[in-house]
Amino acid sequence: MLAHVGTRQIETDRLILRKFKYSDSEDMLNYWVSDPEIQSMYSEPVYTTKQDVKMNCWIKYISVSMKNDNYYRMGYTIKGNR
Repeated sequence: MLAHVGTRQIETDRLILRKFKYSDSEDMLNYWVSDPEIQSMYSEPVYTTKQDVKMNCWIKYISVSMKNDNYYRMGYTIKGNR
């Protein structure tokens, strides 16, 4: 049986895979949460504004989900672009 450990930071020579941060809201909007095709794959609503992402997607969903050990969606940082 799989023992879930939750989202853990993983670092490589070029990348840092990490938990999402509140400050990722604008990038989330630009790259996927405003895309109906992507959001339909997750059975999640489409978000259209930064405020919508911050209030609904982030506060109501992601921040709660990250507390669960079986949540594995991750943000990333390219080293040198911090």
